[in-house]
Amino acid sequence: MTALTLRRLEPAVPILAAALLGLAVVQVAYRTSPMVPLILAAAAALLVLSVTRPMITLYVAVALAPLELLSFQLGGAGLTPAEGMLALSGLGWGASRLARGQSPLVSSPLAWPLGLLVLALVPGILVAPDPFAVVKVIPLWTCFFLVFQMLVVDGTRETVRILLFVLAVSAAVVGALAVISSGGASPSLLGAGDKASGRASGSFGHPNTLATFEALALPGALALGLKGPVAMRPVALASFAMIFAGLALSLSRGGLLAVAGALLMMLAWAPFRRTVLVAGVVVVVIASAGVNPLGETQEAQVLSQRLESVRYSAGGVDPRFRVWDVTPQIVADNPLIGIGENAFPEVAQRYGLLLENSASTYEHAHNIPLTIAAELGLIGLGVLLWLTFALVRVLIRAYRISKADRGLALAVAAAFVALALQGMVDYTLRSAIIVGVVFALAGCAVVLAREDEAPPSTT
Repeated sequence: MTALTLRRLEPAVPILAAALLGLAVVQVAYRTSPMVPLILAAAAALLVLSVTRPMITLYVAVALAPLELLSFQLGGAGLTPAEGMLALSGLGWGASRLARGQSPLVSSPLAWPLGLLVLALVPGILVAPDPFAVVKVIPLWTCFFLVFQMLVVDGTRETVRILLFVLAVSAAVVGALAVISSGGASPSLLGAGDKASGRASGSFGHPNTLATFEALALPGALALGLKGPVAMRPVALASFAMIFAGLALSLSRGGLLAVAGALLMMLAWAPFRRTVLVAGVVVVVIASAGVNPLGETQEAQVLSQRLESVRYSAGGVDPRFRVWDVTPQIVADNPLIGIGENAFPEVAQRYGLLLENSASTYEHAHNIPLTIAAELGLIGLGVLLWLTFALVRVLIRAYRISKADRGLALAVAAAFVALALQGMVDYTLRSAIIVGVVFALAGCAVVLAREDEAPPSTT
């Protein structure tokens, strides 16, 4: 066949390829389901997007958090749209780096402790009662680590701003869903307020997980609402209000106290101090006029009584105290590598940690350091302490360096303060989207701690 003939046939090649592709689609649809070709096409588009625009894939992943109740089964593991997109974001970025002959591993103050925290999961495969419960977590956490690396390498202060804005809007939608699902009815308290019914869980399976997600997003919404780009401010302030509404409906005492701590952290920022001062003056003026619009509402009374119940819990009534008493024994019996990720419920039964009037047990130790120590051993706890120390140093540096973006630095720091405070009484890191957001915020902290926008060196 001559070159002239090949040139004449060349225009027909795309037509022939399209025909063959169409035939293949018809066959797949006929042999399976009409939805399968559409799903495959969407998956292919997402794969292309994750490699060519991984940062946009990250934004989309965070925006999909309201769909957390929608889970796709992959073998024995479930994957939500947000988790899948987060994983694709990290994998796509890592693949694009390797394709360019560059390493996805870069040096930064948090890279080693975060990477070792992921590696600390691996030994659990050998000791966990259900090794698959460990195996299914490792790929996701590895992808989240790549998301962190992507932000460290390619992130800028503008990237941080956009990510916090998307997180705020996503959390606002979650809060709105919590309000809608409540039907306008407030949760009711039982006894002294230490128990409650009708608590909102929004797009998550548990009210405390909802509270964690909202608490991570709230400081960023506040920072952008007060000092962000003009176009973002109204949306961010409206998101702040809706986030707070969703958090209030969760009636999570740990979440409410965490947000209080986060807002106290934000007081280090002058624009927020001025806003609080103005709000305080308004409250004093209204109170002087004999008007108290919030004090007698049912919602305010429920929140007040719920927070007051912390007093009774601190007296040893809360069943968490028994978990906290017994978990150190679990750690002592499995000191080095722990019992394996997600293994706490099965192992806790051997130690008599059963829920009231039930054969079920606790899913975790209701404390981040204790749960990490039990499941990942003292090695994992040591890495967590190293990560905490390194993160504090990075956040302090970000606060000092990012003078023009100090609100962003404090918002990221306040999000971690909220996580730490709630982590004293709960463990919501079972949720992969929470873990993914935490890894992303760690990347934001490193970006804000840089004196310039130059990427770090590749190791």
